[in-house]
Amino acid sequence: MSKKLAKKFFNNQTTPAESQAVLEWFETSEGKQFLEERIEADRELMERKDLGSSIPWMGSERLYTSIQEEIKKKGKRHSLSSADWLGYAVKAAAAVLVILTAALFTVTHETNTAEQVTEREPVLYQTEEEQHREITLSDGSVIRLNNNSEVIISEDFFKETREVILEGEAYFEVAHNPEKPFIIHAGNSSVEVLGTSFNVKSVSGQENVQVAVVEGKVSFSALEVGNPERSSVILTKGQFGYLDVNENSIAVDEMAIDNYLAWKSGRFIFEELTMDQVCTQLNRIYNTECSFRDSDIRSMELTSNFSNESLEKTLEVISMTLEIGYELRGEEIDWTI
Repeated sequence: MSKKLAKKFFNNQTTPAESQAVLEWFETSEGKQFLEERIEADRELMERKDLGSSIPWMGSERLYTSIQEEIKKKGKRHSLSSADWLGYAVKAAAAVLVILTAALFTVTHETNTAEQVTEREPVLYQTEEEQHREITLSDGSVIRLNNNSEVIISEDFFKETREVILEGEAYFEVAHNPEKPFIIHAGNSSVEVLGTSFNVKSVSGQENVQVAVVEGKVSFSALEVGNPERSSVILTKGQFGYLDVNENSIAVDEMAIDNYLAWKSGRFIFEELTMDQVCTQLNRIYNTECSFRDSDIRSMELTSNFSNESLEKTLEVISMTLEIGYELRGEEIDWTI
């Protein structure tokens, strides 16, 4: 059996038959070695996230046995593509959390299940390159993770507030609960809501945090250490907030916020936006910088609707639509006539 299939197994992308084949392979010496290496790598990750101390540890043999037992309990209903508890079992490297995660959260892909909450522990979900993941929390809130992102569900999620930590990008649909605010900690910021739909982006190494509100309203605050007078704004439907971490300032605009959800919708839509405005969005979405060799380019208006595939594809479409040229050098885009 190829290790590629085993990797699909941990990404919850295998059929029941493929899952059984992987489990049988785990009983071989090669499979056990692969599992041990995978667990060790994820345990190191958990320790870097300061979660290791709260999670019991066991080796691959006991983890495999516990996985098998849990699958037998679920009987014919089991499909690893329909539950994230197994993926987290490997992330946490503790078989007890196989049951714990299933109890804490309902993660839906192909089937819908409901589990009763029995414990409170932090839970980590991750995505890799070209992978999206949808997580449904027990309160009914839904988190859609973009690729190369991760979210940690706080151990205090069921207390006074519902708190999560985000690195990367995610779309949130928060179930309304005025008694328990939903708080996202992202980079040097926090986003607090009662119930709404919005997108948050906070990429490691980029000195900004971005919030786009689709429905409802959110409180978006900068969290500069040692500064009691933190920046804070209320964002409502159709508004976009951009936090410059270095300046500790938040800019708000309302132009074409759907483009900040292009990773989810798969399309860019520009309607009579000037190239100056277009470049502002490109800079935020792709972490680029635009320059104009001719100042007339700034005022050119772009109207276009196309699929979101890559920065290069986006630049090609803009170039052909407006009949202008460009040069891409690293993260710099130089527009020319």
